[in-house]
Amino acid sequence: MKKIFFFVAFFVFIYSCSKNANNPSQSSQVVNNLTSCDSLKQGLLKNISDSVRLLSCLNITGCDSIRLGVLKPTKQDTLRLLSCIKISGCDSLRFGLIKTSQDSLRLISCYAVGIGNQTWMIENLNVVTYRNGDTIPQVSDPKVWEKLTTGAWCYYNNDAANGAIYGKLYNWYAINDPRGLAPKGWHIPTDTEWENLGKNLGGNSVAGGKMKANNYWGNNRSYNNESGFTGLPGGRRDVSGGFSSIGFLGGWWSATDEAGFNKLVAIGRSIFQTDDILRKSGWSVSEGFYVRCIKD
Repeated sequence: MKKIFFFVAFFVFIYSCSKNANNPSQSSQVVNNLTSCDSLKQGLLKNISDSVRLLSCLNITGCDSIRLGVLKPTKQDTLRLLSCIKISGCDSLRFGLIKTSQDSLRLISCYAVGIGNQTWMIENLNVVTYRNGDTIPQVSDPKVWEKLTTGAWCYYNNDAANGAIYGKLYNWYAINDPRGLAPKGWHIPTDTEWENLGKNLGGNSVAGGKMKANNYWGNNRSYNNESGFTGLPGGRRDVSGGFSSIGFLGGWWSATDEAGFNKLVAIGRSIFQTDDILRKSGWSVSEGFYVRCIKD
């Protein structure tokens, strides 16, 4: 903001010098009244408010004044600027202009893709609280992880740099918690909804290839993220708390447990580096996999 203010002040200085060259007596004039345009044009700018008034004197208004940077520290001015430079909708939300929970929900929707009659998030879930605001504990210690009977999350290899790419690994206890893991308006997909995704992409034998992101898969094949799902090979965490398969496996939980296992095994979906198959899998609820949400 200071740079912008000095830009306007410099503009006025040049203007003032030009007038004083023709009328030297004005250079020594002391002007105490800042209410007139003439006094402002003499370069007596003290603050942003004076800059705004000067722009009005010079008939610089609307978007032009906004572009010159005469912004008060309010979100309303910032919104006006984005409007002036034709930034709106999802792009304006990505600039961080989130004022309400409704804006937050709109931003989440910006990171979604329609596949058939479904709407999926295009990033793995990355939350640290349940829907009601209760904290989901981060558990790094493998000995603690293997004994858990409640929800928890971690980064692959306990490295936050991996989280920035792949999101968080959750055990199934977090998925099944009644407080809700998915944001409002979204839910964890059921086994049936995963099955429908495969059908929408031409069948499970080819769906996996269409779900893969353009990069991170580390083989010689080229993927173009045909579906927009942007699946990444983030690996897994096993029941003993160890990590494996990053760069090779992408796996996501469903909300459905495997029948007959007393909620000790839950169903998920996985894709591998080596082929294009979308696989249905049964995993121990103590394992760590990623989560994709589907719109209600």
